[in-house]
Amino acid sequence: MSIYVLINLVGLLTLGAILITFSRGTAVLLILLPASQLLGFLDPMAIAVKGIFDVHLLILIMTLGLILLSLHRLRDLSRATFFLPYLILFLLWAYGVLLPVVTNTSSLFFSLKASKEFMTAFTYFGVFLFLRTEQDVEWGWRFLLWLGLYYSGLEILCQVLGETLLSHMAFEYRREGHWLWKVYLSFWPVILITFLHSFFELSQLTRRTHVNLILGSCGLLLTFFRSYLLGSLGAIPLCLVLARQQLSKIATKAILLGSLIAITVLSITVLISGDFDLAGGMFARFVSSGITEIQTQKGGALEGREVFARERREILAGSPYGGYGFIDKESKAGIQFQKQIMGDMLGFIDKGDLDVALKFGLIGQILLYGTFAYFSWGLIRVARQSNPSSLSVRCLTLATTVIVFLVVQPVHAPLTYSFGLLPFGIALGLIDRERLLAMSKAS
Repeated sequence: MSIYVLINLVGLLTLGAILITFSRGTAVLLILLPASQLLGFLDPMAIAVKGIFDVHLLILIMTLGLILLSLHRLRDLSRATFFLPYLILFLLWAYGVLLPVVTNTSSLFFSLKASKEFMTAFTYFGVFLFLRTEQDVEWGWRFLLWLGLYYSGLEILCQVLGETLLSHMAFEYRREGHWLWKVYLSFWPVILITFLHSFFELSQLTRRTHVNLILGSCGLLLTFFRSYLLGSLGAIPLCLVLARQQLSKIATKAILLGSLIAITVLSITVLISGDFDLAGGMFARFVSSGITEIQTQKGGALEGREVFARERREILAGSPYGGYGFIDKESKAGIQFQKQIMGDMLGFIDKGDLDVALKFGLIGQILLYGTFAYFSWGLIRVARQSNPSSLSVRCLTLATTVIVFLVVQPVHAPLTYSFGLLPFGIALGLIDRERLLAMSKAS
């Protein structure tokens, strides 16, 4: 390990020790800082060592540290609402790690290495066990939501300043159309969580957060992941129905959501181009074109992914029910598969349904989707019992996020890659700790 990496690790640990004396909730900040590339100012390759040590391994080490510091509180897991479904995720991970070893297609080292991203979901255990008080939980949520607001503000600034700002940051970027910029933010679904949290705060009347809602909606639009936007438009009303909201209230909130999207598109158009006449084109780019692609199953995103998916489907046909587990590109199977596919990874981040099947097979796919559906339903049930309160808002936020993650599986893989699993694990750990604290106070 290089001296540079050691210096960064020592500095981060020192900062952590100082901050945690203020509140254990700052553990969330310590996870989010490296995850966000120090808010975009640290090249992730600067701490990478020979493809082994990277930001994912750093997050896992930090999570393990939080768990080790909380071993005396392990019994709390028996009272955690979501511990049992998390055990299913753990068993799926273990299956994906051991399968290539048993079939002699990979060593245990390469299998573990390939599973690092999936393991970031286990930040749930570190956050749940390490945080202890309501203040800890509140600070944890602040850091998670603040990162989403920071990303949203950064997205807007990047559209205005362009390369003047982007050239000084570590995020990758490219042109999107004539005057927009696509910025590849690390762990960007925190924007989705922030947007949903602000929306449910406003709709549940627990707090008026108009500015945060507008900022979050702008950030979500400017990620250019239309599937997440369209998924949100469907998932929000669904969650409200399942949470037993009155139909009149749901209609009011649907109007609020539709108006918000329209205002946001118009605001972005005027902000960037200064021309009201371009609003129709912006709406087509962000919303209607995505609906058309879903209806026709044709279009740039879907057709482009299918070119890469076809070869991987042929490989999947060799083990459709059990999949292949976690396959590293340097393993025996990884080297062999590279001869059959475009790219160097068997996994496919742009088609979640295919990626899940390649890792866990059809049986594992059903199990994984069923587990996350259970997470969403369990969160909605907690929201019903806690309505109206901050816990209800947070449960509805994460339940909707999970539904969106399930909806976008044909075009993205948030349930098997860290960009979705890390924010999910952190948020669920916060919710489960808050739920346990509320139960203890009630008794």
